[in-house]
Amino acid sequence: MTDLSLRGLTWQPYTRAEPTVLDLDLEIPAGQRVLLAGASGSGKSTVLRALAGLLDEETGELTGSAPGPARPGERGLLLQNPLDALVAATVGREAAFGPENAALPRAEIQARTTAALDAALVDLPSDRAPLDASGGQQQRLALAGSLALDPSALLLDEPTSMLDEATAAAVRESILATAAGRTLVVAEHRLAPWLDHVERLIVLGEQAQIVADGPPHEIAAGMTASPAAPTRSAPRAQHEGAVIAALRGIDAQRGGLAVLDDLTLELRSGELCVITGPSGSGKTTLLRMLLGLTAPSAGSVERPAPEHVAFVPQNPEHSFVAGSVREEVLASPWARDEQLADQLLERAGLSDLAQANPHTLSGGEQRRLAIIAALAQKPRLLVLDEPTVGLDAARHAAVLELLAAARAEGCAVMAATHDLELIAQGDVEHRLSGPDAEDGGSGSKSPDRTIGPVPRARTIPADALNPLVLSLIGILAAIGSFAVQSWQGGLLALLPIVLLAPLAVRSVRGGLLRLTPILLSAAGLAWTSALLGDAPSLSAEAWLLGAKEAARITVFVAPGVLALGSVDPTALGDALGGRLRMPARMIAASVAGLVRAGHLGRQWEIITHARVLRGIGTRTSPRMLAGATLALLVDALRGAQQQALAMDSRGFATATTRTWALPSPLRRADLLGVTIALGLAVWPLLAEMLVG
Repeated sequence: MTDLSLRGLTWQPYTRAEPTVLDLDLEIPAGQRVLLAGASGSGKSTVLRALAGLLDEETGELTGSAPGPARPGERGLLLQNPLDALVAATVGREAAFGPENAALPRAEIQARTTAALDAALVDLPSDRAPLDASGGQQQRLALAGSLALDPSALLLDEPTSMLDEATAAAVRESILATAAGRTLVVAEHRLAPWLDHVERLIVLGEQAQIVADGPPHEIAAGMTASPAAPTRSAPRAQHEGAVIAALRGIDAQRGGLAVLDDLTLELRSGELCVITGPSGSGKTTLLRMLLGLTAPSAGSVERPAPEHVAFVPQNPEHSFVAGSVREEVLASPWARDEQLADQLLERAGLSDLAQANPHTLSGGEQRRLAIIAALAQKPRLLVLDEPTVGLDAARHAAVLELLAAARAEGCAVMAATHDLELIAQGDVEHRLSGPDAEDGGSGSKSPDRTIGPVPRARTIPADALNPLVLSLIGILAAIGSFAVQSWQGGLLALLPIVLLAPLAVRSVRGGLLRLTPILLSAAGLAWTSALLGDAPSLSAEAWLLGAKEAARITVFVAPGVLALGSVDPTALGDALGGRLRMPARMIAASVAGLVRAGHLGRQWEIITHARVLRGIGTRTSPRMLAGATLALLVDALRGAQQQALAMDSRGFATATTRTWALPSPLRRADLLGVTIALGLAVWPLLAEMLVG
């Protein structure tokens, strides 16, 4: 182990007018346990990235010294937003990503993966898709990804912020056990649970200036104390307020298992209803039901008109639509009171950032902005998903005051939360039991930790072939297409493709979606050839020429699209990197990008729903679609940047060689695949010979 050191560090992102870290000197001896505290936006996350050696000089200006790690995975960094840390298609491959970068043997990768998932209390089977998990489950999985590296230093950014108290305590205990003999730096707002377990508490002020540094209990006693958690008020009598929204007899399923079962609750004017329960118990599903984003399988939902409903999502960035903080508060057509907007900015402590871009704010600042933008609509029903995550004591108190003020004006508030203070202020608490469909239905049974291939909803014959063989089919078929010289030969050349196509598609709809661009291109080429070719324009001879060109382009493209369309990107990466020994970094980065791209549809749904709920157009309005498209592009670019950081934090940046967790074997079925590839290469020539 080596000491962690920052000397004279100044860091100014190109998107900020002032440095977020200014002339910081920080020394952390090897093996020390440090708790890093400070207000939201004080630079804690940036300091952790600097200690990890992951400040990217393409995104900001760095002066001073911030030495990086000496080996891949020496410093394990857990990002504040767990969604940014996900790079793989399954839970098992997610945890294995770091050990793969360290070029460990496959048996060791499996052992590290199992140990890390167990240590982080990940209650999901290894074949589960990480992006299908709840926020709390993703946080534990991201932690497992850091632990699997067996790092000398653990740098954790709010590792338990999205967990219920019982799970948070268990995860904290596991972190401390894992950190034995290692350097540990934890950035947190909830200090009390850590004070007995760390040797040093560092408090950061503006621009990451150290304002206190010393024994944890002594420093904590000198800090501004957090307000005492209020005692829970008795549930209000039903006659005290009109019913604003209700769920009656709601059932909901996910993956064939019950998420919500015969749930009934009413939400009244001025009432705070808190939805609690372990990660994955269905809290977000319940909120989606109330908002009309998900239909229940049974029961009914009552809610106000859309202009009287406001929503704050778990990831506040998904709701942002404007270029500045102040514009964001007034972005909804239902938020027109500029005086109220300025008051909300002041109460949330965002007045000084009124002209900043919302996407450049810290996590806590973004959450406060999303809340006041919702309140600016003066809603009758306010729905929030984890509204206090990432907030320091002062901002946390300010958010609770904002919610209390909204309730005093008659707004009904529903919040899914793990926050004990917010729960204590609730008039009604509805606790969801779990575990259920959202945590894989594991119950008390230990989930399978075996790293395996990405599961498929429906198995097809093409799945039996190695991705390299499927690639060969596409390549040789494309080469063979050059033999097409007549429309008769072209149609005959299409025959085996038509016959083999059902073996490579999982559904008729999916196959048609893949083939539609090809068929449209072929039709366009046929028309162009008939109109502008050598034969008289639009004559019978010209149309036959067009038919030939259409058949040729279809034979050229269709086999590859059908064959490779059935290939899982992870399996293709294993084949290209593990069997062909292609450059590992390029292949791993491409696979991570393809996995993330496969979920763009989900991001589109989240972004469009957020805009519709804010009244910014309907799901089909040009204005909404244009804005959502730009937002999706920005989200994808920023997501790629954060994903690159997550990959680098797990040894990807310094990895020179790499092991792939799964082999890419060639089997007997692949001999048949090679035969098909050769057949498609020579068949067009034989077809031309048959037609003379």
